[in-house]
Amino acid sequence: MSLPTSAQPTPRERSPLIPAFLALFLLGGQVYLILARGFANVLETPFLPYCLLGAFAIHMAARPSRLEQTATLFTGCLLAYGFVGLRPEFRWTWPNALAGASAFGLASLAVLAWSVLRLRGSEQWEKLGTLIGGSIFIYTSLFIAFVLKLTAAWHPKTYDLYLYAADTGFRIPIAALAGHLLRNHSDLSWCCALVYESLPLAVSLLYAYERSGAQPLAIRVLPAFLGGGAAAYLLYNVLPAAGPVYIFGAQFPDHLPAFVQLAVQAPLREGAPRNAIPSMHLACTLLIFWHSRRLSRGAYLASALYLGLTVLATLGFGEHYVVDLVAGVPYALLFGAVCAPNAAVVERKQAITVGSVLTAAWILLLRFVPLAFQSPALAWPATAATLAICYAAQLRFEQAWRRNRTHSEIPESEFPDTRAGWQPADPLSAGPAG
Repeated sequence: MSLPTSAQPTPRERSPLIPAFLALFLLGGQVYLILARGFANVLETPFLPYCLLGAFAIHMAARPSRLEQTATLFTGCLLAYGFVGLRPEFRWTWPNALAGASAFGLASLAVLAWSVLRLRGSEQWEKLGTLIGGSIFIYTSLFIAFVLKLTAAWHPKTYDLYLYAADTGFRIPIAALAGHLLRNHSDLSWCCALVYESLPLAVSLLYAYERSGAQPLAIRVLPAFLGGGAAAYLLYNVLPAAGPVYIFGAQFPDHLPAFVQLAVQAPLREGAPRNAIPSMHLACTLLIFWHSRRLSRGAYLASALYLGLTVLATLGFGEHYVVDLVAGVPYALLFGAVCAPNAAVVERKQAITVGSVLTAAWILLLRFVPLAFQSPALAWPATAATLAICYAAQLRFEQAWRRNRTHSEIPESEFPDTRAGWQPADPLSAGPAG
């Protein structure tokens, strides 16, 4: 006798070994990468501690039980003490303290893995989803470091002088001024370095908010940031460039040339990654800023400050040219619209079209017609037009998405055509459709 269809177990309920295997695989890889070398990976990879802290934030946003929270905090304290208290060579530096704090992220992953192993059914898969969300930025940061090393081998020569020549069209040494500002203000420089390295944590916090279900966002965080990153690495092969500090070295920021002759040459610093244009740092922080509008005012102001410090850091540390940041704006618009849930079709297509066309235009023009940007008559208007068009497209898309969501949440009984006595208007007197 077979069970009724409604009583038959779902595939998720029939396959507890699959999530258990995935949980052990994810946790085992992280234990090897982090603990097997005494947290050396955390100290050597500047973004990794923030990925682990992001995993802790994602775990806590999933509203674990009080017992699970207690187990996580207790395990995190033990791991942190093992890193801080049981290492004779430990010194209280910022990287060491950050590595110790990141132990709470590893504790979250361990507790989540244990929960996946002991639970069954939908709860098991829900915990696995949280574990994957907390792990993915860790593995991604390590994979990115590997891929960026390959770009140096694939492209021994770069187009840095093309981008620098385009920057001279602004007639203001913007990157050099930012570099002077950071060099002369150590506290500001430290804040910019913190912001620059903590991008994985900022993205994780936005993803944690999305998973908490507190309020819907007009973006699917993981597809947007991971997909945008993957596509950016393809674009880096179209116009490989490293950044002014890699091509000019000690000349940055005090002795930068006013003009340069266009040439394709290798950067001065060996092994520099070719990840200048479009700026993913700018694109990611801009997406965070745009989608923090519906959060609290404090979160929105914090995201605005984070965006401003990111712009200052990318230029002041010599990691990017001004045109890299400009090209990052339509790129952010593109992937934000591509990865929007329940999006308005017309406005979404408009945003995707604007973002893709402007991103391609900047990269291709800088690659093949860089001399055109040496004129202020093109550099400034092109930049202003790009920013204005992208802002208008993003605002229009957000408003349409909000209207569509509000409309979909109205009960059917409240629509006019369901009310008693309502009659449709005469189509001939309504005028042409808009």
